[in-house]
Amino acid sequence: MMSKDHIRKTTIGISIFLIFSVFLSACDNNTPAQFEVQERIPASRVYINGHVITVDGDFTIAQAFAVNNGRFVAVGSTAEVLEKISSKATVVDLAGQTVMPGFNDNHIHLGPGRRLQEWQGALIPAVEEWTQGASDMEQLRDAFAGKVEVTPEGEWIKGGLTRMDWPNDKVPTRWDLDEMSPSNPVILTRGPHTYLLNSSALQLANIDRNTPDPEGGWIFRDENGEPNGRILEAAKRLVDAVAPDDEVEISYEQGIRDMRTLLTDLMTLGITSVNISGITPNGIAQVQDLYDRYGEDLPRATMQVRLRPGHDTYDDVEFGIRNEIEALEGIGFHTGFGDDRLKLGAIKMSIDGGLSAPVFWSLEEYKDRPGFHGAIRIPAEVFYPVAKRAHELGWQLGVHTMGDGAVKMVAEQISRILGEQPRDDHRHYMHHVAVKPPQETIELMAENNIMVASQPAFTVGLGAYAKEALTSDRERTQNPTRSLQEAGIMVSHGSDTAPYSPLLTIWTAVTRTGFDGNVYGPEEAVSIEEAIRLHTFAPAYFTFDEDIKGSIEAGKLADFVILSDNILEVPSAQIRNIKVNRVFIDGKEITVN
Repeated sequence: MMSKDHIRKTTIGISIFLIFSVFLSACDNNTPAQFEVQERIPASRVYINGHVITVDGDFTIAQAFAVNNGRFVAVGSTAEVLEKISSKATVVDLAGQTVMPGFNDNHIHLGPGRRLQEWQGALIPAVEEWTQGASDMEQLRDAFAGKVEVTPEGEWIKGGLTRMDWPNDKVPTRWDLDEMSPSNPVILTRGPHTYLLNSSALQLANIDRNTPDPEGGWIFRDENGEPNGRILEAAKRLVDAVAPDDEVEISYEQGIRDMRTLLTDLMTLGITSVNISGITPNGIAQVQDLYDRYGEDLPRATMQVRLRPGHDTYDDVEFGIRNEIEALEGIGFHTGFGDDRLKLGAIKMSIDGGLSAPVFWSLEEYKDRPGFHGAIRIPAEVFYPVAKRAHELGWQLGVHTMGDGAVKMVAEQISRILGEQPRDDHRHYMHHVAVKPPQETIELMAENNIMVASQPAFTVGLGAYAKEALTSDRERTQNPTRSLQEAGIMVSHGSDTAPYSPLLTIWTAVTRTGFDGNVYGPEEAVSIEEAIRLHTFAPAYFTFDEDIKGSIEAGKLADFVILSDNILEVPSAQIRNIKVNRVFIDGKEITVN
């Protein structure tokens, strides 16, 4: 980290010598001894002698920049910037350090009770403290031994396993959990899509070999047809109906503290702007309160509004359509309402399941699972009326589509909506597109300017699940970027918790390295320059903010980071190991250590 000793206070003015030189020059040229001194630009602070990756249209590398009132006011060489700025400013000697725009994450999650934990230098959603250190079966047995000892017989035990450490070929079965907890029903979560249950929990939920899979949900079974303890998506509701709702109620103030802590944690990674992927309409006011109180010390945020009209919430989806449209109309505002600290973004709906179960909607049947195509949480006939009403009200759409089946459906329905009600610069987009869709779907997306908010680090954090579900050819092209761009589709990069780490994301985008150290689809890789742009400028474009952030240019918001190494020169394999030393928002340094 740069020493504060590099900061020096100075007065920058026009010397008598400079004035005299200009005077003599005018006389030598036989011109009147009248001249104008160029008006200097007011600046509170100027940074010089750096390696400044501006991410402007030409990807210019500068040496210096000046900041005033929270914005960049000059960018260029050290000499150029010093010549332009006003007479009194604090000068910071960067001593060759690398500066770039603050990272903008296109997909984070926020809400009361959400916490983060460390994972391989990145951050992932935290599980319950008693299972937090368990990454293999032996460690899990030890954790259960301690938990069972302090839990009364017959009382439910709830915990969680991280998706990264527990792919499906490692998760405990009902019989494993029976051994660990013989006298207590058990629910272990593993991401948002999966429950792991022991026999006692299955029995209490009335799940046995004769229980049919509910609409939009699955009960996994062994070779004899017996439930093996793993249930997905809507099938979780069978358990929720009987398990005690013993979660400690999170007070309003604790919710504010939880969200503030999570956002502060993200800033330690150099994230200065976030797209919050899904706040329910009744949660908007609390996030607004958070930013009213603490917004100056938090990342800038765009808040997507989540609607759930599908099978994961409603048994009667016709009622779901009416109810969610009513909630949408009750908001009274639409995309863009707010300011540069917090504003409303797109409408979020989750069409299919996730990569981490995996239960994404696949056009082809899953590898080794004949007839299985994944979860359709929101079918076309449910998505279309809700999406159309949002479009009519002036909302942008930002839709969860993990599998190629979901991508195809949403592309077709948004194209239909745009045909019925054209709108310039709508900037509708899909989250994820983890499974590359058919070429005709890609062309339809490009034709209708439908963008993709991608998370390339899924290949690291969740790649084992893709390997389980996809053939080798489809696995190779998971989380595509290059092919989408070449077709004319705008792409941005972010994380979606799997895991949070812009530098890990950039490393994955450049190297295409997966969870097992193998390279997946190098033809989908991008250059280091492009990967940086996709995690800075591109997400700003997705939220209609490209004119105010995403690059270091005069007039834009002064959000930037100082790195431990020159990201353009380190070997690509080392990009993920670069550290964020300092973080600035509005030109003000945010403490990250």
